[in-house]
Amino acid sequence: MDRYGIFVDAGYFFAAGAQAASKQHVSRRQVTLKSSPDAMISDLCSKAGRIVDNIPLLRTYWYDATPGSRLTPEQISIAMLPGVKLRIGVLNNFGRQKGVDSLIVNDIIDLARNRAIVDAVLMTGDEDLKLAVQVAQSFGVRVHILGCGDLSRNMSEYLQMEADSVSVLEDRWFASHLNINLDMPSYGAPYYPPADGRTDGGLPRDPYDEEEFNEAVESAIQEIFSTMSGDQMQHLDQHFAYQTFVPTEYDRRLVGTVAAKLNGRKLSLEEMRGLRGQFMNAVRVRNGDQWPSAKEEESCPDA
Repeated sequence: MDRYGIFVDAGYFFAAGAQAASKQHVSRRQVTLKSSPDAMISDLCSKAGRIVDNIPLLRTYWYDATPGSRLTPEQISIAMLPGVKLRIGVLNNFGRQKGVDSLIVNDIIDLARNRAIVDAVLMTGDEDLKLAVQVAQSFGVRVHILGCGDLSRNMSEYLQMEADSVSVLEDRWFASHLNINLDMPSYGAPYYPPADGRTDGGLPRDPYDEEEFNEAVESAIQEIFSTMSGDQMQHLDQHFAYQTFVPTEYDRRLVGTVAAKLNGRKLSLEEMRGLRGQFMNAVRVRNGDQWPSAKEEESCPDA
């Protein structure tokens, strides 16, 4: 029996989908499902089915990431749906997915090799996935890319060229399924509320001004830069080429300076992740290095 599979990179789904629906850049942490996961997945399967002439669906694979071992309620709901397989990678300190691409590549290649599917509908914009497309096609599988929004900005051209077909979900489709909360702070890794309801390690207990926080971080970074020599800046840049943490001598000063500029209040773990990411980014920009493009990151919407 000819069957097909759906493979969804949730990072791309939420980031590019929210941007398509709202016409502005939206952080993953500001987006949730408006409808139930069941309704959204059912509607997505209906759209994907038309691409492959409505042959039977094997299952839907949903690829997401968490900052730890605990799943979000939304992820648990998706995992419990019949015909849906949840695959989980991890988020690093800068809110970027790690390990998700390899999960997608392995699943598509294994299913193609075992002749479990004849078509694959892949929802991603990441150029790294072109390997999965190429290998699956060598086993006779047709691979169809299902994108969202402006593909010239959020999908690799090379990925599009490798695919057997490229389609786009309508902006209004995402508007009907995604709830976008622009009042939620956008910086830092996605927020996952603790099971016991505490806010430790998540959002600060008291409301804060995001603009004030970002101004404090930028000011602190510039103060630190003003005391550094060219050699120190170069050494720090070389450190970030291989490491994803801020050296202790800079980290303590960075956190302390930002806290002082915010009237000495204690920073949450999420705020500290956010300011460290901004510091690392500023070092790379100061030294003229290139960060990954939006197409490379949108597997990870930004923090």
